[in-house]
Parts: sequence; structure tokens; C-alpha cells
Amino acid sequence: MRSNLCKTFRAISVLLMMGFCALAVFPQENKSGVQFFNGLDGKGMMQELPVGVFNVNGKQLGSDASVILSKDYFVRFCTEKDGGGKCEEFGEGTHNLSSTDFASIKVWKGAESPLASPGAQVAKPAASSAAVLPVVVYEQKNWGGRSQVFRSGMYRSFRGEFGKINDNQAMSVIVAKGFRARLCSDEGLSFRGSGDCEIREEGKHNLRFANTISFIEVIDLSDISPADEKMPVILYEDPSETGKMQGFDVGNFSANEGQFRKLGNDQASSIMVKNGYHASVCDDVPLSGTEGVGCEEFGPGKKNLKNKKSASYLRVWKD
Repeated sequence: MRSNLCKTFRAISVLLMMGFCALAVFPQENKSGVQFFNGLDGKGMMQELPVGVFNVNGKQLGSDASVILSKDYFVRFCTEKDGGGKCEEFGEGTHNLSSTDFASIKVWKGAESPLASPGAQVAKPAASSAAVLPVVVYEQKNWGGRSQVFRSGMYRSFRGEFGKINDNQAMSVIVAKGFRARLCSDEGLSFRGSGDCEIREEGKHNLRFANTISFIEVIDLSDISPADEKMPVILYEDPSETGKMQGFDVGNFSANEGQFRKLGNDQASSIMVKNGYHASVCDDVPLSGTEGVGCEEFGPGKKNLKNKKSASYLRVWKD
């Protein structure tokens, strides 16, 4: 379930300073060298992580997370409290976590990676994982001033999703190969872009509607999946079928497995089910052989979810 991020980050900050659930805390440096963000690409609320090992419920921080590490620092996120299970390990640079389903964090400084707990499956990202910047937006013409990286998805200024770029300040953009950018002056009634819009393909561009942009969409041209509107079931970010959306075919889908990539974990507020289909939306992924937790079942039609901002699992089936 989603919790208040501000309260969670404040709590984690205090708990880390107190050595929260420290399994093995090393002498702390004056500066940790590791910054944790509750958004992608180093955006969102930030918490510095000191050197040490801590038990933290990553799911309480939301569906997206990233880290920025200084030289000679390393961090490992693992699904088990003892440092076992599936792990992600990062070194110097900016990195997006593939999942916030972690129970332990280990931060250390040194040239070599310490051994993980027995049974841990450590996945190290490719060196080029942070090299591709799909879309970079600048606050001045000719790619000057402050900039902000945007990856695949929708971003609305009024929801604080523009990072370093303020509302109505974007003036130029660089679009990487394989991507397309759509920039609009208004979010629109559905919060999916409206007003004066311009489409920008690969290359460097000064914006036609500079100093008016409040909505940005980044499209990954390699994504050949069917359009969301053509799918049997669509989940929406906001009530009354507004906000970000994602379509689903028949099957089982879990946010923990990265299958809510357009929408995010604990973000859905409404649903549309086409004729001939049914859907069950649950707060948590069901354990093997059990029913899901906090589930709502829907037949054909458009409905608001009773359990708003809590969906982590979806099952779709034909009548």
C-alpha cells in the first residue's frame, strides 16, 4: 500500500542516523557519497545513505527509485533482510532501480565489491545503462541553462514531475535516436496533454511553443505493443478515466514484476473493462494458492476503484 512519502523519507532519515536495523555499520564518512531518490533519474525527494547495512521496506517509497553515487562508493539493494534473494548493485553514476521490492540496503566504500549473502543473486547493470538519455529539455534556447532528462512516459508540471525545469520554462530539447517527444502547453482535462502541442523527432530543436510547456510525453519507438485503447482492460491513474493509463490483455500482471510500467505501483484510481471481459484489481500480489488482498472485481464498463492508489496486481479474463 502507498504511504505518505514525505513522512516515510523523514522517518528513514532519522532511523538511518540512529543506525536503524543496522546489521553491520561501518565508520561513517563526512559525506555518504550515495543519494537515494524516490523518482527516476535522480528526481524526487532525496535521502543521503550513510555507509552501513540497513533493513528498509522499499515498497513504502513508491514504485520508482534511483541513486546517484560518487566515485569509489557502492550500494546494493536486496529482497531479503539478510542481504540474500535478488539484488541490484550499483557503482559510480546515476542509476534507476528496476524495482523497489527490497528489504535491505548495503552501502560501502572501496575498490572491490564485498561478497553478498549466500544465495544472493546479484545483477549488475551494464556500463551503458545510464548512457542513453531519451529526451533532455533545456530552459534556454540552443540547449543552454538548466536541463532535465525525461524517459519514456508522461510528465505534468503541476504534479511536480518536471524536475529542474519549471512550468512554462522549457525552450529547447534534444531527442535521442529511437525516441519521440510530445510537448504541450496544457495538461488538458484528461491530464494527457492538450493545447498547443509540438512533436519532436530525433535531433536538437528549439521549441516553437517555448516558455509555455506544462506537459511532456516521451515515446519509445521500439515499443510495438498494441495501443492502450485497443486492450480489453485499461487502468487509469485518476478517477473518471483520466491521467496516465495502461492497457492490459488477458493474463496476470504484477507491479512487483515491472508490469505496471506506464502507470506505476499503487497509482490506479479507475478502470475500463470492455464487453466480454472481467478484471480483478488487488492491493497486493496473491501468494501461491491464495486469494489476493484487497481485491475488487469488475465487469464491463467504466468504474472508479474503491481502493484508490493501492493497485499492485491485476487479473484479466474472458467471460
